[in-house]
Amino acid sequence: MATHMDFWECSTDVRIYVAAGIVLAFVVGSLGESVATLSILVLMMQMSASIHGLHIERDAFRSRLGPSLVSFLCCFGICTLSSLAMGVFFIDSYPGMWYGWVMLAAVPPAVSVVTIALMMRGDMAMTMISMVIIYGLALVITPVMTMTLIGDAVSPLEILKYIVLFIAIPVIANIPLGRIRIEKRYKVTFINVMMFLLLLFSLGRNRDFILQDGAIVLVIIGACILRTFGVGTLMLYLFRRFNVDRDRVVVYVGYAVWKNSGLATSMCMLLLVDIPEAALPCAISLVIEAVWFAVTNKSMALHWPADEPSVSHRIN
Repeated sequence: MATHMDFWECSTDVRIYVAAGIVLAFVVGSLGESVATLSILVLMMQMSASIHGLHIERDAFRSRLGPSLVSFLCCFGICTLSSLAMGVFFIDSYPGMWYGWVMLAAVPPAVSVVTIALMMRGDMAMTMISMVIIYGLALVITPVMTMTLIGDAVSPLEILKYIVLFIAIPVIANIPLGRIRIEKRYKVTFINVMMFLLLLFSLGRNRDFILQDGAIVLVIIGACILRTFGVGTLMLYLFRRFNVDRDRVVVYVGYAVWKNSGLATSMCMLLLVDIPEAALPCAISLVIEAVWFAVTNKSMALHWPADEPSVSHRIN
């Protein structure tokens, strides 16, 4: 029994997958040109698992609409502006990387925000309603923002296509899958495996550039740490000081920190083929965000634990 429990404790520990993904990416390197397409497929499967079994009651929309709009501001306000602020420092010296920062700023949040709410016992209703609102508005915001900031380098219609696919396929897949009950530990393990693959694909694809120009990589890492740990820590401090409900704070911070770096990386690799360095800020951001999640999940459990022992999948 103890061995069985130890196995599931390890399989649901995101830190193990993050560490394994980083190490293996540097050992293996690039897995070929198909990595970008494979990353999109992995993101779709991760999205499908994240939203599986979640049902939102109608009354929840009314009571969570206001906080969900705050989540939108956290994503396309705080998170987008912090990403662009980091990218400004690269415009003159590394204009190709500026494209990557813009792509990162323009994409909607990572589906892992749902995982954050699930594992840290946040408000699941607010998380899902926020996700619906943000992804719906991202159909307009993401293409318009990229077109405004980087011009003709990327086709807005191509960006729109990938976002629609990223939303539609998991939703359609969950129509039959929603009838199947899957235990939380299985879903968390699957989501962690998808995280491992994203790190392996995106970081491995950029391994040679990382090893060749270590100085600029360190600058990007520093910028990503400031954008994640800096922003996240400040928000947690302020929200707790002003007695904001913990279950909502978890969601707000998730949306303010975690962009869909995997999607941004994949779109850079697919749509900015002639500018390979564009994917680097997105790929490194994916790593730092994953580390931030692993550290914050443990820190919250120790320093600001949830009062309730469990979270129901039926949201009301």
